[in-house]
Amino acid sequence: MKISKHVHSCLRIEENGKTVIVDPGNYTFEANALDLGKIVTLNYLLITHEHPDHLYIPLVLEIDKRFPNCEIISNKSVAEILKKEGIEVNTKGNKDIKIKEVPHERIFSGDVPQNTLFEIFGKLTHPGDSLHFDLNTDVLALPVQAPWCSTTEAVETGKNLKPRIIIPVHDWHWNETARNNFYGRFKDYFKNENIEFIGLTTGELIEI
Repeated sequence: MKISKHVHSCLRIEENGKTVIVDPGNYTFEANALDLGKIVTLNYLLITHEHPDHLYIPLVLEIDKRFPNCEIISNKSVAEILKKEGIEVNTKGNKDIKIKEVPHERIFSGDVPQNTLFEIFGKLTHPGDSLHFDLNTDVLALPVQAPWCSTTEAVETGKNLKPRIIIPVHDWHWNETARNNFYGRFKDYFKNENIEFIGLTTGELIEI
């Protein structure tokens, strides 16, 4: 499996000749961090929930236009939003992408949206904005920083779930210095728990 990160919670995943993009949000779009011209084919576009840092309509429309045969998978709330744009959404998942509704963490203003966890190719879990879920894969995309969570709670979640590898997501709010500092601390901490922490930089590609 090949994985690259494209700001915040947006991941690109390649496995068995198939390509997946998860959560192309506004931070990814504003940073021009996802070069669609470098993607030959796109099989699945996964959206965990409707917040703009995970679902940015202009970027989704661009993806849909460039890859009209791409299957978009999300929940009913996102499906209703994209239906207005003439885009169909699979809310059931398939053999490659398993979906499960898990709670979006509490936020200080407004209601929490429907939030979907994805198990991707049986190898990687992306929980969107949740720290309350079960883990059935070796690799975890762990949200590590947000207005709705403490970093300590996120780290404890990763420790308790015991994946083989952790990829950090949801960390746009840190500047580069803070991000690098925390990545180093996470790596040392999780090493003691026999968990490999891989702090991806934007566009960096790894194979696991």
